[in-house]
Amino acid sequence: MSSHDQASQLMPRRSLLGACITAGTACLAGCTSGSLEAETTVTQEYNGVDASEIVIQVVNGDIEIRDQQRETVHVEAKKEAASEEKLDRITLQEKQSDDRLSLTVDTENSGFFSLNSPSPQMDLTLTVPEGSHLIAESTNGDVDIETTGAESVSADTTNGDVSITLPATAEPAVSFETHNGDVAINGFEADSTEPDSEIDRMIGDGTHRITANTMNGDISIRGED
Repeated sequence: MSSHDQASQLMPRRSLLGACITAGTACLAGCTSGSLEAETTVTQEYNGVDASEIVIQVVNGDIEIRDQQRETVHVEAKKEAASEEKLDRITLQEKQSDDRLSLTVDTENSGFFSLNSPSPQMDLTLTVPEGSHLIAESTNGDVDIETTGAESVSADTTNGDVSITLPATAEPAVSFETHNGDVAINGFEADSTEPDSEIDRMIGDGTHRITANTMNGDISIRGED
């Protein structure tokens, strides 16, 4: 199954979850009104030699991805929670199957539905091998991806901004949509498109697939030398 098909399978779940989040905004605001007093940062290294596709899934937290010539996936995870006890419940779960590496943040529902404490969160900063298919999903958080040679990129968040940076010479096929935000594309040597709230077009020859969706946030794709 192609990474584009797998990314498409993930979208219905995100859309449903996004609807629930949007409908329960007031409730979530109450759940997260406290402070995240406990904080720690941990690092982890995963084998990336056989992982042509890397999938990252977070409920509450930002995702930042950079690629370079390397054989491992390096992860720096910043955990925040209302207490040290709840901090220990936030873990990063790994699953490897065939050529796919999946990393999912598990909070064990620690305080997620509690009116007396804020939702725990984990921000992830990843350095991954070049040439991967990247899929990044967050419910409440920003997704920031900077790549020099990813085969494809799929970024999805419900409440947050999406930013994707590619080489200025890249000519991707882009499919972007936001319900409450702006979309901007700039900085490419090839012909670009006008900013809009929904885009499904090609820049140049459209040699790589870039997909981004957010319900409440801005989307930016830019080319840099």
